[in-house]
Amino acid sequence: MEPLVMADKKNKSPFYLIDTQSPFYKPMGVRLAICVSVTLWAALETWHEDPFWSVIAIACAVYCIYVLFWSYKPPEEPVARPPDPEDDEQEVAAVPEIREREEPANDDKPKT
Repeated sequence: MEPLVMADKKNKSPFYLIDTQSPFYKPMGVRLAICVSVTLWAALETWHEDPFWSVIAIACAVYCIYVLFWSYKPPEEPVARPPDPEDDEQEVAAVPEIREREEPANDDKPKT
């Protein structure tokens, strides 16, 4: 029996609570708003003296600050390649002709 092996990076991306490769997190204002809101949540729970939720909220705030600021690397922009003239010919060939539908003549007269 073969031992279980973790998935190779080529096949599967690892699980993250916050996917920093998403373009949503690129603006600093979005990352700052998330961290501030989670930190305010932690402060609220601490102020209400609820130790269980306080610890959870503080852990979430620390995680957000670490992921979104400390270790954040912006997603790489895809490299634009020059257009290939052969691709244009293939796209044109793949598009069927658009024909206008002719409405059938209504020769039937209403019966009175």
